[in-house]
Amino acid sequence: MTKQEIEKIIEAWKKHLQTGGLEEYKLEIDDNVPMEFAAIALYLDSKTVKASGESEAYYEGYRQASVDALNVMGVQIAQDDQMKVITLFRKESDEAKQEELKKHIWG
Repeated sequence: MTKQEIEKIIEAWKKHLQTGGLEEYKLEIDDNVPMEFAAIALYLDSKTVKASGESEAYYEGYRQASVDALNVMGVQIAQDDQMKVITLFRKESDEAKQEELKKHIWG
């Protein structure tokens, strides 16, 4: 994916979702998230919102597929209403969490 394609996806997401109540929100992409992954995450987010206007079965299927894709990429999207920020960050894998827990418990 080229830099221009990534920027185009990000701008399309902003035009589609940073409206109304989210107009004042800032988008932050963590340095640990590859820009290609961020673009895919924002594209899926936008498509899922568009799918919400469709039938419930269609929306749920699309939403689950989007969540599954983001899980595989290890990317999570969070919205902080107090700070007015939407953040993309790397999600720690369950395996990494288990290792951290083992270290914490057993030393």
